[in-house]
Amino acid sequence: MKKIFLIAGICFTSHVCLAQLTTTLVVVPQPPGTLINWGTKELTYIISNQAGSVIRNFIVKAELKESNGTVVAKTNLAKARVRTIGPATLILYAADVIPLEVMVFTGRHKTSLERTGKLPAGNYELCLQLVTPIDFLPFSEVRCRNFTLAAFQLPIPMMPANEQVLDAEKAQTSVMFRWTPVAPRPSELVKYIVTVFEILDRQTPMQALRSNQPLLTKEIIGTTQYIWQPQLSFAKTKVWADDIQADSLYSKEDKAVMDSVDVTTFIWTIQTVDSRGVPFGDGNVNSDGISEPNVFTVIKDRRKIKTGPPLRILYLNSMKNRRN
Repeated sequence: MKKIFLIAGICFTSHVCLAQLTTTLVVVPQPPGTLINWGTKELTYIISNQAGSVIRNFIVKAELKESNGTVVAKTNLAKARVRTIGPATLILYAADVIPLEVMVFTGRHKTSLERTGKLPAGNYELCLQLVTPIDFLPFSEVRCRNFTLAAFQLPIPMMPANEQVLDAEKAQTSVMFRWTPVAPRPSELVKYIVTVFEILDRQTPMQALRSNQPLLTKEIIGTTQYIWQPQLSFAKTKVWADDIQADSLYSKEDKAVMDSVDVTTFIWTIQTVDSRGVPFGDGNVNSDGISEPNVFTVIKDRRKIKTGPPLRILYLNSMKNRRN
């Protein structure tokens, strides 16, 4: 009988303690994937002490799960900060309840955070509860909220299109760059960085992208296009002589004057960054925020040929042979 009364007393005491502290958790439905960016707007945890003048110490226990119930992260309670609440209401935010320095992430989520600083896109559930500092016993009801981290599509370079050939006279005045915006539209402001490299003789496009100094680096905000005024001579690279001589579609006269055609090739791409300059995206995309590049060519034909296909076709075929 004594055991029954003791158990009943413990249950009653626990119930009273829980009733004395009420909590409310608010999480926006689609917060940013970078947890360090969570602030006062993304998460609010309100604790109200109804126990009069009683002062209580507590630790916030957090658990982050995927929609299928897989635990993504938990609070390391041994390292968590001990907080105090008096006869009032305490408001905590993301940095208070899910501080990254005491959250233990696992699996691909840990890898994603270390590599990109972001969680992979998906549906999540965050649960918070107050526990005692020493034995980590429950001190409040568990509050849970669901949220979604959207999967973003990085911009796609549209113009100049891949392997497009431009006339040098027009390109000297202006080259129009256009690309698709980030989709879906993010809640934060993003910045696009247009970068153009020249592909030198006997270089592959990726070699130029990785090793050459850019001819253009331009930051764009609020639009998805930019007009470049290169003011270049476009007289750096020739159509390969071996390809010209081997092509039987051209007459001897035309082959003899093909050295009057100047060809310059470029590779361009778009990098997307957030308002802090950090590469944009989520844990499911590349960590540098750079879209797939396009290659375009500028041809300066000072003397028109009379036979065979246009030189741009010969040049594109030559480029394909080099890549293969």
